[in-house]
Amino acid sequence: MDIKKLIVDSPLYTKWENQIEIEDENGMLSDYELDYLISNYNQRIEHYCTECEAQRIFAPDRGVYDTGKVVNVHFGQTTIKNKPSLFKTFRCSANPTHQILFGFYLNDNLIIKISEYPSKYDTVIDKFNHYNKILDKTQLKELAKASQLESFGYAIASFLYYRRIFEGIILKNFNESDIPNKISEEDFRKLRMEDKLKYVKDFLPDYFNDNSHIYSTLSKGVHELEETECQEYLPIVQAIIFFSLDEAVDKRNKELRKLEFAKKLNDINAKIK
Repeated sequence: MDIKKLIVDSPLYTKWENQIEIEDENGMLSDYELDYLISNYNQRIEHYCTECEAQRIFAPDRGVYDTGKVVNVHFGQTTIKNKPSLFKTFRCSANPTHQILFGFYLNDNLIIKISEYPSKYDTVIDKFNHYNKILDKTQLKELAKASQLESFGYAIASFLYYRRIFEGIILKNFNESDIPNKISEEDFRKLRMEDKLKYVKDFLPDYFNDNSHIYSTLSKGVHELEETECQEYLPIVQAIIFFSLDEAVDKRNKELRKLEFAKKLNDINAKIK
């Protein structure tokens, strides 16, 4: 079991059985309590620090449980046994007062992820700013919302935002492309997605073209697939989207460097004439 992934990447309100068996390298099964493994997890993780505004290494504190018993004035002075909550904190290597916090609630043999701060949206919105050369502000927000919805366990809604981003990239490439006898945007919008992709194929990142069937997957996720199926396929969809975006950024940066060098060369030629 990947405890780091469970703590950091799992959606809010995900439930697990607290009593589990783990197989060791020799094939022997041992009993563990999941809250114990979370509380004592001691590996450093790489994560975005919203206060440093940069990727940092975070070191974990030992987990902290809230009080076992409480007094509520509405129930007289009777002491009430409290179902425990577990809080796991990770501290930024650049400044230990910068922290990320995850909360878990124990209910009999269930453990439930109930909180996360900063939110997924907070930790990804700045990270996506390096896509601002190929995505507009609305698309950057949609990219962050897709990640946030995933963190809440809403995979179908996340699929919807990724599909909107895909459609926006295709339209942006059409508007910025220099195609002979180019049709109007109105006519382009009327085309089926398969035909749109063919029309702007020469202007898209190679990885987009190689995996153009992703749009069909996104559409099925929105209209046909169950939530659990979308959650299973989402990491693959994300990987293709982000790999394509990274390739598009590299392509755009190369174009900008070519323009910069061409301008410098023209300046040199103008001086030595």
